Amino acid sequence: MRKTLFLLLAAALVLGACRKKTSDELTHDSARAAAERFYGMLIEGQCEAYVNALEGNDVRDSLTRCEMIDAVTQYVEQEKEAHRGLCQAVAVADTIFADSLCTVNLDLTYGDSLVEHVVLPLVFSGGEWRMR
Repeated sequence: MRKTLFLLLAAALVLGACRKKTSDELTHDSARAAAERFYGMLIEGQCEAYVNALEGNDVRDSLTRCEMIDAVTQYVEQEKEAHRGLCQAVAVADTIFADSLCTVNLDLTYGDSLVEHVVLPLVFSGGEWRMR
């Protein structure tokens, strides 16, 4: 009886650990959606939200955060001047690594029809995808 109880408990722990690794949050679709959402923030001019989506942002001091927000805002403005702004970001491929890391390949379309291919590294942290 004890042996059976022990085996059931061990099986539950193993299944729980496996379930954690194959959680809905660690899917290809969720990684691609997160990457598209991050670039959507740039399209909408939500520079502060974009900076907030960076890994480790919660430990940065306010001066560093403000400088990063200013840099992202300048980038968005430069892209508006050079290419009439970023219009669309579409995730076309991704690779999820065993240690909760991911890269997402995106095609960025600008207002002047320029299409640029970028690779965005992500990390799964605190129950969500964040930019590295």
